[in-house]
Amino acid sequence: MITNRIASRWIGMVVGVMLLVALAAPMVAQDKKEDRLSGRVHMVNKETSTITIRTSGNTQRYVVYSASTKFTLGNKDGSLDEVKDGVRLICLGKYDDKARLVASRIEVRPGR
Repeated sequence: MITNRIASRWIGMVVGVMLLVALAAPMVAQDKKEDRLSGRVHMVNKETSTITIRTSGNTQRYVVYSASTKFTLGNKDGSLDEVKDGVRLICLGKYDDKARLVASRIEVRPGR
């Protein structure tokens, strides 16, 4: 009788922990999702490593890049040299405390 109680409590605790882990996993995955910003290049400042883009709402936003930022052009390796005024960009990264996107990846979208 006492053994059954202990076993029941043990199973209840294990099920509770498993449920807690299952519910917490999506929240952890959500934190890893990167922010996204897209628009057309208005200006590139190589001295401050920033790109000013205009979004579809004609709002100016700033993207910060670094040596670790990966540039792509049509899903192939690219470089900062492809980033020119008027070119469309899709930028992925995280916003800093100054509302600038610190880019981990910048995709250059040629055309139009």
